[in-house]
Amino acid sequence: MVKKRADFLLVAISLTNDTQEPEHRRDEVYTTLRSMISGVPKDSRIELFTETTALTADNYRISLTSVSGRVYVSGASLYARIPLGESDDAGSRADTLNSFAKSIKGEGRTAVAVGALGLVVMNPEKYRYDVIQAIAVDVKKLRDMFGDGFEIVVKGLDARLQWQRSSVSEVEFYLPFKYEVFPVKSAKVLPLEK
Repeated sequence: MVKKRADFLLVAISLTNDTQEPEHRRDEVYTTLRSMISGVPKDSRIELFTETTALTADNYRISLTSVSGRVYVSGASLYARIPLGESDDAGSRADTLNSFAKSIKGEGRTAVAVGALGLVVMNPEKYRYDVIQAIAVDVKKLRDMFGDGFEIVVKGLDARLQWQRSSVSEVEFYLPFKYEVFPVKSAKVLPLEK
């Protein structure tokens, strides 16, 4: 496993509104979105976005969806993220993001739900060879322990890179590899003493 610092801290935010008239429902959600955008603290570097677009003061009229198949309930899913540089204090950045998310007020009948703090790593595959290098170090230790009479075959290095959160700011990357130890055919294997 290889530990790396995440690129961003992230929270998911969902907005739901059950105002009866569709135009009022839409306007209340859009007013909430405008308020969120204008409420981002200056110099915080918090970004708001959906899965397809960044939200700005000029670009906030996102598509609303029906919630749970109910005709009179519309919703929107979006995210807030904050960059996490190497020298940034992760706890302070998390507090900034959480404080912003908790400060969101829904307009009219718009309800705001904020998810748990998550981590984002941009292009995680960039760490594949760091993980393979760590595996190679482990295999070299095994070779040193078993000696020249054995060969170690590693399998699974072509598998998809996997990861899991390990702290408030770090992610562990790994490959689900396996290895097998075989005696080398030309080597003599001495019987164990009785």
